[in-house]
Amino acid sequence: MKENKLWIILSCVFGLAAAAFIALTVINLMPRAEKKPAAPVQYELNENVKVHALGDEIGSLVSNNYKSAKFPDGILDSMKQAYSVNSNLVGWLTIPGTELDTAVLQAADNDKYLKRDFYENWTGELSGRLYGNIFLDYRCIGDGGLSKNMIIHGHTTGKSDGIPKQSFRSLYDYRKKEHFIKNPIIKYSTLKGEYIYKIYAVFYDSVNPKDDNGYFFNYIYPDMSDNHMKGYIEQVNQRALYKTGVGLEPTDKIITLSTCIYDLGKSVETRLVVVGRLLRDGESTEIDSSLVKDNPDYRRPQVWYTRNGKTNPYKDSATWKPSPD
Repeated sequence: MKENKLWIILSCVFGLAAAAFIALTVINLMPRAEKKPAAPVQYELNENVKVHALGDEIGSLVSNNYKSAKFPDGILDSMKQAYSVNSNLVGWLTIPGTELDTAVLQAADNDKYLKRDFYENWTGELSGRLYGNIFLDYRCIGDGGLSKNMIIHGHTTGKSDGIPKQSFRSLYDYRKKEHFIKNPIIKYSTLKGEYIYKIYAVFYDSVNPKDDNGYFFNYIYPDMSDNHMKGYIEQVNQRALYKTGVGLEPTDKIITLSTCIYDLGKSVETRLVVVGRLLRDGESTEIDSSLVKDNPDYRRPQVWYTRNGKTNPYKDSATWKPSPD
């Protein structure tokens, strides 16, 4: 009798264990519901906006932070939308007649936005999007004012199916004076004001002193004094690819757009530089095209003269080094 009871108990235990095992197996084999992606923290946008940002598509971007964003005092209404997405926004750069129409960011150094776009996405070597975002030099005034020299850096490379607007690729067109004649104006807005610059000069500059008799023309200096700017103007005039007919005085403020270029070969690290002069009070935005002329003897790095078997007429010219005095 006792043996029968024990057998019944053991049978129940084994039966319950088997049922539990079968139930767990069935549950594990059932398809699991996918985890919902986290809601966007900063913005909602369609793919077209993200690829070709920012320009006229900025109206399609809706920031979740817009209502709660803390805007700087005096910020322009036109800047609020973009600022609510990225508070590192310090300006907006537009060149009428070109595709350049985009946000300008600023970080604590000049490295961050070489490989991050407006949305803080990584655009480094492994991303396939080597364009970063156009950015203001970290030493320049970024809170609404203007430095003597507002220096803006940007890449020229981009996606294989089109150059994004975060790129400075369209600056390449300024190597030809005909393009300048049609598009001589740069518009730059800080967070608090809108400004117009006339393009004064376009030139090349080598980065490594070894390529130019040990000299580097440091055009990316933000705080030159009026007196010290005389030497800067002379260096720019020597290098200008053509004369624009636009005047530049030591008392003027300027904007500098700088990007990589390889016209002198891959071995010579070179920048293409476009310099604009702030429009003076009462001055027209028009230029006199009859004053635009080639500068056939413009200054190149010494390595170019050596490679082409030519004498460098600027070899013994006075050098210029930046100084706030």
